[in-house]
Amino acid sequence: MITDVGSGLNMERKGFLKLLRMILKNEVSKVVIAYPDRLVRFGFEVLEEVCKAHNCELAVLNREDETPERELIEDLISILVSFSGGLYGMGSHEKVRKCVEEIKA
Repeated sequence: MITDVGSGLNMERKGFLKLLRMILKNEVSKVVIAYPDRLVRFGFEVLEEVCKAHNCELAVLNREDETPERELIEDLISILVSFSGGLYGMGSHEKVRKCVEEIKA
């Protein structure tokens, strides 16, 4: 089992890179994730194709049907959170959380 903590925008997460290498080496037959954007925020369809090409099933437990508008809002919030973390450092999670709450309101 591979677990990973970090933003789906960060493509350099150790767990994600390990999983990707294993898929490319045909060492994985099935990947189970809770939500598509937890693995990768953008390019999920590309990852699905990579899995198919390497005979790896990609199972998503929660595929919520979102409106295009809601999906765009979530993408923009993710980008803001990612850039805010980079600008203010790791010690400012509370400030970033408050900022996200204000944006959602």
